[in-house]
Amino acid sequence: MAADELAVKTAGLRNRTTLQKTIETGVLVLSWVVMGLYCETSGPTLIDLKYRLNTNYEDLAAAFSAAGIGTFPGSLIGGFVIDKFSGYSHLTLALALDFAAAAVVFIPWVPSVQYIWILSFATGFVLSIHNAAGTRIILNIWKDNSASPMILMHLGYGIGSFLIPLYSNPFLGVEVQNGNENKIIYGNISTTIMTTNVSQSSEEKLSLDNSRIEYAYAISAIGTVGISVVFFAFQLIENKIIRQYKDIETRRRSEVDSEHVSEIHDATEKEQSKSEPGENEDTCNNCKGLLQMINPASCAKGRFWYGSSILFFMFFYFGNAGGGQRFISQFIRSFSIDQLNFSNTDGSLLNTSFWISFSVGRLIFFIIARWISVKVLIILETGGFMCSAILMAIFANGNSTALWVLIQPVAFFIGPLWPTGVAWTDYHIELTGMGMTTQMLGASVGFICHLRLIGYLYDNIGPQTYVYHVAGSAIFGFVLAVALALIGAKHGNRFDSGSVDLPIEQNEKSNRDSLKTTENGLKE
Repeated sequence: MAADELAVKTAGLRNRTTLQKTIETGVLVLSWVVMGLYCETSGPTLIDLKYRLNTNYEDLAAAFSAAGIGTFPGSLIGGFVIDKFSGYSHLTLALALDFAAAAVVFIPWVPSVQYIWILSFATGFVLSIHNAAGTRIILNIWKDNSASPMILMHLGYGIGSFLIPLYSNPFLGVEVQNGNENKIIYGNISTTIMTTNVSQSSEEKLSLDNSRIEYAYAISAIGTVGISVVFFAFQLIENKIIRQYKDIETRRRSEVDSEHVSEIHDATEKEQSKSEPGENEDTCNNCKGLLQMINPASCAKGRFWYGSSILFFMFFYFGNAGGGQRFISQFIRSFSIDQLNFSNTDGSLLNTSFWISFSVGRLIFFIIARWISVKVLIILETGGFMCSAILMAIFANGNSTALWVLIQPVAFFIGPLWPTGVAWTDYHIELTGMGMTTQMLGASVGFICHLRLIGYLYDNIGPQTYVYHVAGSAIFGFVLAVALALIGAKHGNRFDSGSVDLPIEQNEKSNRDSLKTTENGLKE
């Protein structure tokens, strides 16, 4: 058995004690905390970046949407790596965290918005790999009972995002209006810009003083690197277990009686005597393995159309959930300041309250997921999001109190949408690397579409379009959830009996039985 193949099987089949499961899950939660740090620091600092780079919201939104473009190659590579090298998921996650920290720390230092595009692309790339590796680890740990731990892990994202406004606020600049031109001051940097106030005929001076957002980005980067060290340690432990399994497998094979050894030797000689035809056969087998890896039927026990329909709708579901969450969180502070005249501090507090409700939503649904089916949860969450968003579009466009009140249920129901979608998918089909790739590709498309759309609407029509965009996203998400519920009700789930296994899955079952024998030897 090849080392890589053994690593894959060891990672998926080895049993952990309850304490080991708890510790590893806790560290995964922390990894999602720092994911929130390196993904959402741009939200509270968006106004500062706009002034510092002498640009507008549309250009900034287009630059940050590059993270969605980065998730295209990231999701493809991440899905392949976790399928091919599942035993090295901890190492993959650790490296992704280090690259993310390097990308985020340079954002406030770049001279133009084009560099923001490059760094956002890199962030999106490693985000996909981070997400794929962490999801594979949590599924390996909890197997069929992964719904609640999955939501708990994603709770970390809300906690990290909730911390960002708190430690960023002391470093944010303050706008001052007292003249006929805009003078933006950043320490030794002084830029003069002429602007016109649409509501008045005269021009005003807007100064953004005392902005030191580079400290906020540095804090996010340091936290991200710190957690990566823990995953390097986990990988060393995983490597030790892989070596133990490999030694036992070697001893087991060495105990094969001489007759079998002779048969194997004869078969090997015959195989070596074949020249070109044998090589062609190996190439053909590799191609078949690749086709089976990307075949939707491989996720759904041979049911091609069922697997295809699930992946098709989940592509749009994750596009709306991932992209919708990002634009809502990125622009909530800017909307409150530009549309409702919030102060900088109040805008940051509103942003903080959004992430508190977001985290509470994930925590509450983590608890109730133990008793309520994931099929019901996905309808409950999308329905609650839709109702809250419609009310916010009606009442919060000109009323600051309504915004304070209604953004809380919006955030509460947005929070668990992503982890519930992951758990729902894994309940109905086996969530292989291809399935995770489909989810991340959907999120990347949604990220690009949502951010580019809100950037255009915000600058060209007005900040009031923000709440209508939120409502449209919520309605679309609910329609998708209903469609998924109908498909699931019609075809059942992957644990139903009577479905046909593919040959590759039969081989996998045989390999699992073989490794279980090895595992028993290790325990002895």
